[in-house]
Amino acid sequence: MFLNLLKQEEKIAFLTLAKKIISIDSTISKQEMVLLNSMKRELELDDIDVQYLDASIEEVCALFSNSKSKVSAIMELIGIGFVDGKFVLEEQNLIYQIADAMNISREETNMYIDWARRVYVR
Repeated sequence: MFLNLLKQEEKIAFLTLAKKIISIDSTISKQEMVLLNSMKRELELDDIDVQYLDASIEEVCALFSNSKSKVSAIMELIGIGFVDGKFVLEEQNLIYQIADAMNISREETNMYIDWARRVYVR
């Protein structure tokens, strides 16, 4: 939805964060894999390996160049957390850590979480 706003390096950084979100609860659902593969196609990164898996959250988040790309990434990452129908505590904590590293306030992050809850949870 918002991934087209990202530059190439930001796309790879986003994919790294997406993989961290998906794997944080030690269970990768079918819905998460379908969404991840769809995002890889949208990002045109089907054949690119994640380059920053060993980097810290702060290092990966520093690759986002402006507030628009940061907000786009955090909203998409929150969506990943909700796609399997449960936004577990580990996913939520990682989202807050990412948002903090991107200098997105807790209040703003909660607003995006509430939006995603309305979109993904039925």
